[in-house]
Amino acid sequence: MIEGSTASPLRLSRVGFDAFRLLEALPVAVIAVDAAAAVRFVNAAAAELFAAGLGLTGRRLQDVFGAASPVVALSERARRTEAQLIEADLVLPSGAHAVVAAAPVGDGDLVSLAFTPLPRRRATAVPSTAARALAHEVRNPLAGIRAAAQLLSRTAEEDVRTLTGLICDEVDRIHRLTDRIDPFDSLGQSAHAAVNVHEALDRVRAIIRSEFPAIRLKERYDPSLPPIHGDLDQLIQAFLNLAKNAAEALAGVDGGEIMLATSFRPGVRVRRGAGAPARPQLEVAIIDNGPGLADHIRDRLFEPFVSGKAGGMGLGLAIVAEVVARHEGAIELDSAPGRTAFRIVFPLLERDPAR
Repeated sequence: MIEGSTASPLRLSRVGFDAFRLLEALPVAVIAVDAAAAVRFVNAAAAELFAAGLGLTGRRLQDVFGAASPVVALSERARRTEAQLIEADLVLPSGAHAVVAAAPVGDGDLVSLAFTPLPRRRATAVPSTAARALAHEVRNPLAGIRAAAQLLSRTAEEDVRTLTGLICDEVDRIHRLTDRIDPFDSLGQSAHAAVNVHEALDRVRAIIRSEFPAIRLKERYDPSLPPIHGDLDQLIQAFLNLAKNAAEALAGVDGGEIMLATSFRPGVRVRRGAGAPARPQLEVAIIDNGPGLADHIRDRLFEPFVSGKAGGMGLGLAIVAEVVARHEGAIELDSAPGRTAFRIVFPLLERDPAR
């Protein structure tokens, strides 16, 4: 359904018309505004999200969302810069939160706004008493593991010393993580600094290679990527949780393979919060060729105590989600039989010159 105001006829190129026929069928809520910031198109999902009775078509965007709304500013910036822009967490008139993507459509006379409502936030903290008890029990064997590794390294061959060094590094990292357990925050305070994501991924690769020698590990890195502002230990933890899940999913799979990849996302800038700069995005992908995720668990995958593994505690991916949120990132999942990809995007530090 393409709607237009009689005062200003809707002009669409053939490319634009075809695009809007596609947008009409999408389950994502999409509206489009013209150069005067008047709503010219509303698909069925948007009519349902905003309630058809509002009569969006023909109304000015600021009359719908408010003159000071970031939605209005986002639309104007997308038109001015001719780029795709994303706001990660905006409040809609109904009070719901949504991710909003803005992009020029067709010949540039229109800007589309796609709204993806965010689920209600759930409490994710593990009860502090249980977390502290777990930390205490974890620390007890750490000293023995580290001492044994050091003892082995004294008389071992060079390749064994490399592995014992890795054991000591991981024991130290686990100890630092358990030291951070806090009644209000199970990960403790983040120690952010300039971090090369390839350093974190190389550590993960070494651990997975030693624990799962039958799995083939591949990498596809973009060496030109700049650092991000992050906590190295927390990033290692998040990437390792994803890679271990992938490795465990490959049990019994002939030719099991995990790809670790990094790339720059061209043309996409995300602003997280009012007044924050719109920043370009770096992507880290962990991809496996396993059986894929069961349908019944996908929607709850990052909730604590939800696990698709027999005997699993269901905390690994909840920790991933918490770490990614602390780094102002986002997680995307694409899973089908034969291929599962977790993609994490992080903002780079450079500022948006158009802002």
